Amino acid sequence: MNSRLLTSVAAFAFTGGATIFADISAAQTPKMGGGYKDVIAIPVDDPSVKAIAGALFKPEGAGPFPAVVYIPQCGGLSFPPELPMEKIVVDSLLSKGIATLIVDPFTPRGETEGVCPKLNNDSFVQYMTRRGNDAVAAVKAVKAMPGIDPSKVFLQGYSYGAIASLFATDTKTPGAHDTRIAGLIAYFPYCYDNVDPSVPTLVLIGEKDDWTPAANCQAVKGKANFEVVVYPGATHAFTVKQYNVEYLGHHMTYDEKATKDAQARADAFIAEHVK
Repeated sequence: MNSRLLTSVAAFAFTGGATIFADISAAQTPKMGGGYKDVIAIPVDDPSVKAIAGALFKPEGAGPFPAVVYIPQCGGLSFPPELPMEKIVVDSLLSKGIATLIVDPFTPRGETEGVCPKLNNDSFVQYMTRRGNDAVAAVKAVKAMPGIDPSKVFLQGYSYGAIASLFATDTKTPGAHDTRIAGLIAYFPYCYDNVDPSVPTLVLIGEKDDWTPAANCQAVKGKANFEVVVYPGATHAFTVKQYNVEYLGHHMTYDEKATKDAQARADAFIAEHVK
C-alpha cells in the first residue's frame, strides 16, 4: 500500500461523532453473512444504508461482561467456510467470560464478496473512512447492550478491519473521542503515516507480510500505548487456517506457531486492560 495515501487523517470525512446510537430493535434488521442467527441492526451514518449487521455472543450469566467488537478483513466473514476464523475467536473469548460482537459491514451493502478487489490508491481512504465509521457505530451499539460493561470494550480487527479500527481510534480523526474503549488488537494492519492511537494498541503482524508491511508498524516511534509484535517468517493473514494461497498478488500462509503466540498475547492484553 502506498504511504502517500495516508500522510494525515485530520482531513478525512469521518462521521463517527455524528452517529447517535438509537434503539436497534426499532431499526430494520439487515442481512448478515456467515449463516448467523439473531442478527441485530447497528445504525450507521451512511446515505447508502441505514444499518449494518451484527451478532452478539455472551457468556452464560447476568454479566456485566467485557466485550470484543470483531471487525473482519476485506473478504468478509466465514472464510474459509470449513473453519470460520470468527468462530475460533468467539469460542476462545466465551471460555474466558468475554462477549463478542461479530460485525458484518458488507452484506447489508450488497457486497457479499467483500471489497478486497476494490481497494486501490483511489478508493483506499474512502473505504477505510467508511469502515472506521462502522467501527465507531459498533462500539456504541455494544456499549448500550444489556449485560455489557461499557468501560471494558475492545476492538479486534483483521487487515482491512484492523486499519479501520486504527482510523476509528486515531487522535487526529474527528470523532475519535467517541470511541472510548479499553484497547485495540490489530492483526496485520497497514500502519499509515503518523498513526497516533488514542487507546492502548497491540499490533500483531508477520515479517514476510507483502500486503501490509511490518516495517511500517515498526517505524511508529514514541507512542507509549503502541506495541508491535513481528513474527519471523509469517505472512499476511497468518491466523487463517488452511491458508496457503496467492490472492491479488499477495502470498498468505497459515502459521500455527505465530497464531498461538498471537492468541496468547491478545488474551494477556485484554486481561491487563480489564483490571
